[in-house]
Amino acid sequence: MNKETQLWYLKAKGRIKGPFASGLISKNILLGRIQPNDLLSQDKENWRKASSIREIMPDVIKHRNDANYKERLKAARRWADERDEVRELDVNGEEKIYTPRKKVTHLKIKTTGILGLIGLIVLFSGLIFALFMFTPDDPLAQIDCSAKAQNDIVYDGCHLQRKDFSNQSLKNSSFKNSLLQNTHFVKAQLQESHLDYANLSHSDLSGANLTQASLRAVDLRSAVLVGTIFTKADLSYADLTGAKASKIKITGTKLAHTIWFDGRVCAKESVGRCLNR
Repeated sequence: MNKETQLWYLKAKGRIKGPFASGLISKNILLGRIQPNDLLSQDKENWRKASSIREIMPDVIKHRNDANYKERLKAARRWADERDEVRELDVNGEEKIYTPRKKVTHLKIKTTGILGLIGLIVLFSGLIFALFMFTPDDPLAQIDCSAKAQNDIVYDGCHLQRKDFSNQSLKNSSFKNSLLQNTHFVKAQLQESHLDYANLSHSDLSGANLTQASLRAVDLRSAVLVGTIFTKADLSYADLTGAKASKIKITGTKLAHTIWFDGRVCAKESVGRCLNR
C-alpha cells in the first residue's frame, strides 16, 4: 500500500476511530485537531505518536525552524479552511462534514392555518431528503495519484516528487497540497490550474504557462523559473526565496504577502510587482 492510500486509526480520549485516509489525517494535524501526542495505528495493535510519523506530517510543520514559518502556517491553515466542502475530525475523533464560506440564509415562511403547517413540513422534508441524497463522497477517496496526466486531472495531496510533466497539457488541473519537489514542468501548460500550498521547491518550471493559475502559499524555494508565465495568477503567500528567475511574466499577478526572491515580504496590495510593506 502506497502513502496515498494508507489508512489510519485514531485513538482519542480512550476511543478508537477510523480508518481515515492519510490526507485527512495530515489536514487535521495541520489544523491542530490531531495533536502531536495523539496515537495513530494502521492495525489497531501498534500505536505511534502522530509526531513520530513523518510521512503524514504536513510539510509546513516539518520546516518549523524556517524563516517566516508562522506566516506559512497561517496561510496553510487558511487555505485548508477555504475548501468548498471538507471532511474533518473533531476533537473527539468524530468525522464531520461542513461547508465553510457558505452562509445559510434564514427562510421567511408565512404559515396560515393547517395548509401553511403542511407546506412547512413538506419543505423541510424535502431539504432533509436532498441532504442525504446529494451529499458528495469524500473527495480524498476519489483521487488516483497514479492516473495519467491530462487536462482537468486532480492530484490533490499526492506525492509526485521527481516526476516529469514537461511539455504536457495540464490545464485546469489540481495539485493542491501535493508534494512536487524536484519535479519537472518545463513548458507545461498549466493555465487556470490549482497548486495552492503545493511544495514545488527545487522544481523546474522553465517556460511553464501558469496564466490565471492559483498558487496561494505554494513553496517555490530554489525553483527554476526561467521564462515562466504567471500572468494574472495568484501567488499570495507563496515563498520564492532563492528561486532562479529570469524573464518571468507577472502582469496582473497577485503578490499579497508573497515572500520575494530576496526574502522580503510583499505588501498586501502588491499586484504585478512586490511592494514594500
